[in-house]
Amino acid sequence: MTVLQTLYLVLVLGICCKPRKLHRSKGTVRCASLRWCSDSNLENHLNTEVWNSFLILSCLSVFWTTVSAHAVANLQEIDRVLTEMEADQIFNKSDASLYVPDENTYLMECSNELMYCYLLELYVIADEEKASENSLQVIHTNKGTYKELTEDRKSSNHHVCPECENHQVNSTVFLKRMKTFIKTLQSIPD
Repeated sequence: MTVLQTLYLVLVLGICCKPRKLHRSKGTVRCASLRWCSDSNLENHLNTEVWNSFLILSCLSVFWTTVSAHAVANLQEIDRVLTEMEADQIFNKSDASLYVPDENTYLMECSNELMYCYLLELYVIADEEKASENSLQVIHTNKGTYKELTEDRKSSNHHVCPECENHQVNSTVFLKRMKTFIKTLQSIPD
C-alpha cells in the first residue's frame, strides 16, 4: 500500500513540477511523467505511455481493491483453529450450550452474518476453556472483520438475516456444524 501511495505522490509531483514550455501540449499527464522515463524526449511515446499506464493503474487499484471476507486463507486459518481446539479436547470438556444459526438460512445472502455468529460463540468457548493465545487472536481478528461487514450490511438495509440466538446446541454439535459451514463456504466459487 505504501508503494502505491508513493507512486501516486510521484505522479502528482510530476504534474505540479512540469517544465514550462512555449507551446501547450495535448497530454499534460504525458509531460508530467517525462522525468521518470529513461529518455526526456517527447517523441518517446511508448516509454511515456507505459509509465503513465503503470502509475494510473496503480493509483486506481488502491481504490478498487476489495477483500473477500471468505478468503480461502481466512477460512483455512479458522479451520486450523477448530482442529487445534478439537485436538486439545476443548469441545469435549465443555458443557456449554452454544447458539448456532438456523441451518436453513440462505447461505449466499447471509454468509457473513452466519460466520460472525459462529465466531462469537467460538470465542466464548475458546475463552472459557482457556484455548491458546494464538487461537484467541485468530478468532478475535476474524470476528472483527465479520463484525464490520455485518454492520455495513445492516446499515444499508438490504435484507434482514435471522438472529444468531435461535438454536442452542452442545459444543460437539456446534463444532460439527461450524466445520460443515466452513467447508460449504470453501466450496463456493469466488
